[in-house]
Amino acid sequence: MKFEKISPSEFPFIYKEMEKSFIKEEIRDFDDAVKVLENPDYSVYHIEYDGKKVGFITVWKLSEYYFIEHFAVYEKYRNMGFGKTAIGLFCQKHKKVFLEAEPPHTDLASRRINFYKRCGFCINDFKYMQPSYRKNGDGIELVILSFGEVLPCHKKTIKELYKAVYGVL
Repeated sequence: MKFEKISPSEFPFIYKEMEKSFIKEEIRDFDDAVKVLENPDYSVYHIEYDGKKVGFITVWKLSEYYFIEHFAVYEKYRNMGFGKTAIGLFCQKHKKVFLEAEPPHTDLASRRINFYKRCGFCINDFKYMQPSYRKNGDGIELVILSFGEVLPCHKKTIKELYKAVYGVL
């Protein structure tokens, strides 16, 4: 398995997959998403296995951590171990990793949280609101999961996340 950085011409395909895998509040409008590709701290990768693109991951490099903004295995490759392997490889390489997830209020959200726990993530026990990606939009309550241990300086890290990813000062 490997991570292959996408070319800008491949982004429309990735965006369509984002729309299938995430609720509207968890993704940018297409034009804004394209603009973010220019940010040197942001990367989008295909997850490849045996020459096949099985998923994607979008990542922000912050000062101390990597923030996984979006991660998905394509529907026809789900439940084959690709997600666990991909997350494991990414975290093995980068160590300091965190992400957001929906609170476990539904069966699907609970399964997602449990997946990340099995991959070595832990839930950070503080209230977290993801700022809106859209003007005049509402933020949504999510939980922060971090790899290996809870975020030791979560206020500083969340402040940096808000500024870098969401443009909130």
